[in-house]
Amino acid sequence: MNKRIPLFVLLFLLSFSAIFAQKEIKGRVLDQQTREPVANAAVTMHPVGSTSIISYSMTSKEGTFTLRSANMPDSVEISVKAMTLESQTKHVKSDIGFVEFLVVEKTMELKEVIVQAPKIRQLGDTIHYDVASFLDETDRSIGDVLKKLPGIQVLSSGQILYQNKAISKFYVEGLDLLKGKYGIATNNVDATKVASVQVLENHQPIKALKDMEIPEAAAINLKLKKSAHGAFFLTAQAGAGLPPMLLSNELVGMRFSATQQDMSVYKGDNTGRDIVRELTSFYGGSGGGPVNFMSVIAPVPPAIREQHHLFNNAHLGSLNSLKALKKDLTLTGNLNYLYDQQKSSSYSKRDIFVADGGNIHITEDMNAQLLKRELEGTLTLEGNTDEYFLNNKLNVSSRWNEHTGKIAAVRDISQFLQFPSFNIGNDFEYLRRKENKNFRVGSQISYTMQNHSLSVSPVLFDEVFTNLKESDTLIRQEVSYNHLKTNLYVSGGNLGKRFTVGYSTNVFSDHYFMQSGLFVSDAISSVSADTLRNRLHRNEIGIRLNGSLSYRFSENFKPILSFPVSYLFINRNDHIRNTSKNGGHVLISPLLIIQYPISSRWDLFSNVRFSNQFGGITEDYLGYIMANYRGMNRSNGLLGKNHQTGTFVHFSYKNPFTTLFTSFRLSYSNIWRNTLGDVRYNGIMSSSTSIPYTNTSHYYGLDYSFGQSIDAIKSEMKLFASYNKSKTLSLNQGIVSNLNFDSYSLSPSITTDIGRFMVLKYDISYRHTRSKIRNQSMPAVHNVAQNLGTSIIPVKKLIFNISFNHYFNSLIESEARSSWFGNLGVKYKLKNVDLMLDWTNIFNTNKFITYSYSDISSYYSVYMLRPSEILLRIRFKIL
Repeated sequence: MNKRIPLFVLLFLLSFSAIFAQKEIKGRVLDQQTREPVANAAVTMHPVGSTSIISYSMTSKEGTFTLRSANMPDSVEISVKAMTLESQTKHVKSDIGFVEFLVVEKTMELKEVIVQAPKIRQLGDTIHYDVASFLDETDRSIGDVLKKLPGIQVLSSGQILYQNKAISKFYVEGLDLLKGKYGIATNNVDATKVASVQVLENHQPIKALKDMEIPEAAAINLKLKKSAHGAFFLTAQAGAGLPPMLLSNELVGMRFSATQQDMSVYKGDNTGRDIVRELTSFYGGSGGGPVNFMSVIAPVPPAIREQHHLFNNAHLGSLNSLKALKKDLTLTGNLNYLYDQQKSSSYSKRDIFVADGGNIHITEDMNAQLLKRELEGTLTLEGNTDEYFLNNKLNVSSRWNEHTGKIAAVRDISQFLQFPSFNIGNDFEYLRRKENKNFRVGSQISYTMQNHSLSVSPVLFDEVFTNLKESDTLIRQEVSYNHLKTNLYVSGGNLGKRFTVGYSTNVFSDHYFMQSGLFVSDAISSVSADTLRNRLHRNEIGIRLNGSLSYRFSENFKPILSFPVSYLFINRNDHIRNTSKNGGHVLISPLLIIQYPISSRWDLFSNVRFSNQFGGITEDYLGYIMANYRGMNRSNGLLGKNHQTGTFVHFSYKNPFTTLFTSFRLSYSNIWRNTLGDVRYNGIMSSSTSIPYTNTSHYYGLDYSFGQSIDAIKSEMKLFASYNKSKTLSLNQGIVSNLNFDSYSLSPSITTDIGRFMVLKYDISYRHTRSKIRNQSMPAVHNVAQNLGTSIIPVKKLIFNISFNHYFNSLIESEARSSWFGNLGVKYKLKNVDLMLDWTNIFNTNKFITYSYSDISSYYSVYMLRPSEILLRIRFKIL
């Protein structure tokens, strides 16, 4: 496989050679009298004698511009225009290379006019969305406005995408107060306090790396109105309803200035609104989090609006403060606490398709309760200048979580999982830049400790326990796990006129300890059988050397090739079986990155990669662990290996003048593995292990996004589409099965302002899936979810809200294939008080039916829903 990589890379580059072969004309615009640069003048290029625009640019602060085109005629006309300038046009040859304009100012006597700022404008690499142009009477938080902005997508999780790629940073007034948990801002910052939403394309958060490393992803910055700078805002909400007793309360305070930012939030809610997702971090981390060896069999939440199915009692507190110690040096503290109790109830039926025709049927009537109690604190010191970058982040988190489940069957079954964990970590990085060279050192260290316990009653694994007493009514699985992770690195780079060279060296280690035991009833000592015990140590030590090289073919075309080579030594000790296994491995992970702004509107980003990986400690244990009330898992000691090859191409187009944003992504990957997991059933009881079996999986993907404002009908339109295909293998009951999966989806949406008195919102999502198991095609599944909402504003400050939700599943052979929900609400605004009365689920729909195919099984579920509810809320401004 490795020998095919260079040829694959060569073909990949050749396939885009036509795109990269572009002509360009650079130039400068100066004032004829003062010879000072003229900024923000519009420069257009046309064919001779035609008004068609070949290329377009705006002059920079230095008065410079660049015009590019792949289809440039021999001669062109270049025009410079601005409101305060006399227009000027030059007829030039397309190979001129550089052209200079000397322009003359003009004075105009303007009649009285009303100037309306454009909804979207671009200045350099920054896209500015004027919030007031998208704001309507129904919007409260800036998150409501973000959902309507062309080119921006807000997922159900709260994560923000720009041009179908996750953003890298979220700022308020250029400062990163929330460190990835930006849902706190999007759900609580008043949209009327925000002047514009800025998208910083190809944003490099480290100033010292400007022009040296250009990241793929964009960042978002909220620019506040001048009246909001330095002002302290404090708002509160009190809400109550029936049935039973409903509460929805909150207290939010915030202040943003250039040197100090503070934001504190308390929320308590049991109405089905998922306030917990505001604490989700979207920046990622350095790893080392908890590992779940066990779980409770519980209802699977349906893919419908959470306020219809989520039985919750949640409370969260978030304290966030950023202080500028001096210019470009900040100290940020974040403290978050979460209490979340969720209840769920459903009836489910799962059919597992076995090759011999003796399908396995699992029927469960389930009730479950999940309790989360989590505390996390982060302290970050950051210095960021053009000469150096310093960052030290200390993070401490603790969880005290529990999951309880009840299964009603011939023998009623109770489950109780305690899964507390503790994690502490520190990331340090220091970078120094001198002219075109940079040098960086850093370290990452984290420690995770967890002690999990799963209790099940009665004892179901009769074949495991042959000498049970009548008093032995409970079985308890305990697993303790510790992980110490370290990473030390040194890196640097040299930016040349054509070549840029980079290097890095990492020394890393991972130390794992895992111990498990199975207990019967309240016995102090565990079951003594070696097949049911584990005591493992796993040590990984390695070094990684990486060299990178980029060549500047043109100002904007600069592909990057990196070639990391790692040596990894793995030591595995099983103290129960007195065995030790050692081995050294050489891993290579070449990566080719192509990032090419074809023009001011077209962008291309692509990469080709190859990587090697090994399985972790979850694949080391030879003794069985009770994973859930009806499943036992173990490994056979094989060291899992996989090789992954993948590539993707991402095109994006934007035109701020027409507000059109669109993107297209095509991807492919294949994964080679040396093992295959086997599941064997004895009735509904299962045991899992792995066997040596080389196999390759293939994955194909296509994604498309579209967004545009259409002023003629006062609408914001969006469309998202995707296609996914996979070819994999599955092993059940010792039989290998081919699995083929295809799906495509379409999700258009529109928001329309009908005059001053009505806002209409509609979105529909259609998904088609088809799977094939062992050459047997399963029936196609058609899922439809649509939402229609309208807000009627008969008089100013009074809003009536009406919404309907509809869900359809083609596999359900009854009237339940369609489910309808209706919701009503009224909102009245006073000067500093909002009164809101909401009636949800007015049809009192009490259950939702789901039918789907997954792997080699089908899944049918009847999920119990929240009843019809009425909630009165009062939101008021204190300061």
